[in-house]
Amino acid sequence: MTKQEAIQLMKEGKKVTHRYFSDNEWVTMLPDGRYTFEDNCICSAVGFWHDRQSTQFQTDWSEFKP
Repeated sequence: MTKQEAIQLMKEGKKVTHRYFSDNEWVTMLPDGRYTFEDNCICSAVGFWHDRQSTQFQTDWSEFKP
């Protein structure tokens, strides 16, 4: 799925992963718009996407399935 589709799923509270993530890595959106991860770290959406601006992160997202 695309970046925008992944963002929409995160807004719905679903976890997403990317082909560059490890098997157990995921990210989702908190109600306040910040992002949280499998290790309970939290960051801003701006901070998360700052390091993921390359074309590789525009696609290849999927819903995380444990």
